[in-house]
Amino acid sequence: DDLNLAMQILNRKFLVGLMTEMETTVERFEKLFRWTYHVNPPNQEKCRENIMMSGSNQNTSVGQKREKAEEGSNAWNLLAMQNQYDLQIFAFIENLFKQQAEFVKDIPDGFRNIDTTCCKCSPATFPPEGFTCPMAIMN
Repeated sequence: DDLNLAMQILNRKFLVGLMTEMETTVERFEKLFRWTYHVNPPNQEKCRENIMMSGSNQNTSVGQKREKAEEGSNAWNLLAMQNQYDLQIFAFIENLFKQQAEFVKDIPDGFRNIDTTCCKCSPATFPPEGFTCPMAIMN
């Protein structure tokens, strides 16, 4: 059954995130992938905060806004029927998101700020094991 196979693949191969839990999602990715700041940490943190507050890629230039179907309406029920498998996958992903919190439970919050380096600071700071600043940011 394709639905069960999709759920198995998501469970085994994906770290999921939710737009409705953007801060938690990004923090989880930062922890799991061990992302820290390397260019200008204070500026990078401000940029991150701005994105968390106002979003990104919101497609605000699209002309017409469509009316949303009300839950329980004929339109809602038709959409739900046509997208029943998508809705089941989404419910599965919401649950998986909660379960995957275990992956990073022992990594401190704010990991992105631990042992940061600053290529644009004067003087530049680097980790003891060394770090090469990308040429594009040095200009």
